[in-house]
Amino acid sequence: MKKKRLIYVDTIRVFAMLLVVLAHACANDLAATPRTLKWDVVNSIVIITEIAVPLFFMISGAMVLNSRKTYDLKYLFKHRLVRVVVPFLVWSVVSAFLARWLAGPVDMNDFANTLLLMYHKPVLVAYWFMYPLIGLYLLSPFLKAIADKIDDKTLLYLLILWAVIDLVLPTLTTTTPKNIGMYFDSFDLGRIVVSKDIGYFFIGYRISKIERHHLKLNLNILLPIILLAINIVISFLALNKNLNFLNAVSNVNIPIIAALIFILFKRFEPKYTDNFSRIIELLAPLTYGVYLVHGLAIQTVQKYYVTANFLYVWLLSVVASLLIIFVLSKIPVVKRLFT
Repeated sequence: MKKKRLIYVDTIRVFAMLLVVLAHACANDLAATPRTLKWDVVNSIVIITEIAVPLFFMISGAMVLNSRKTYDLKYLFKHRLVRVVVPFLVWSVVSAFLARWLAGPVDMNDFANTLLLMYHKPVLVAYWFMYPLIGLYLLSPFLKAIADKIDDKTLLYLLILWAVIDLVLPTLTTTTPKNIGMYFDSFDLGRIVVSKDIGYFFIGYRISKIERHHLKLNLNILLPIILLAINIVISFLALNKNLNFLNAVSNVNIPIIAALIFILFKRFEPKYTDNFSRIIELLAPLTYGVYLVHGLAIQTVQKYYVTANFLYVWLLSVVASLLIIFVLSKIPVVKRLFT
């Protein structure tokens, strides 16, 4: 019998995918100078989209750490990693070539060098997410052993360590004057104890285990809005280099906002309508492919529709990416390579 999909997980997946594409559709406008009202709007939108990647890590943590198959190394290397790594490698090769072709004549030496460096340097900036994700998948049997044994108090301790060592201290090291930042540098010892995205993995897992939501719905909606507003204000204040250290507050807010949004989607699990569920179940399996192809889609739209603003770029790129991946997913052999 086919396993029933969790609609809230699929909904978060689609939501996060839309935010990722939106963030990258805004990139050109965000890089523009001088500062304008449009730049202010784009900057605010990009700050909101910062929760997208944490949500993806949280989904992975919820699904991987709840699965009994995670202990099975054969399943890890023959199924789970293959489903993620093969499309990533295929699209990396395709993207490395087409991105150059769209920009002008293809330098084959540069193309070949990019592929040779791919093991540690993504061919597109957007692909950086795959490297820590694959690392967490490789560690997943150990992480599941921790998840199965850890209690809430110890998990909270782990998350506090993670927040201090990987969110607060690195931000203070890089955003304060050098003669001050040197005192916040945790060096490589901290990286051994806590990896960059492991906290999101465990947060997603822990929230997935919640059976009763004690946080009132109105607070569940209001709190992330307030925290996002604070992060937007900080992003403008931090334009003053003397206030860059405020980004440490934003970095701590992001996992809190992502967790609250994760909880919000989860609490509606029994209430999603049939029509909404059918749409989400259609879109969710396409999201990974959309993530892999959306960079090329954005580049294509921006090349042939030069006057398009970021909203048009976002909308057209989402539609084009969904159509491409939907068509590829219907071709038996091809779908294993590209989706």
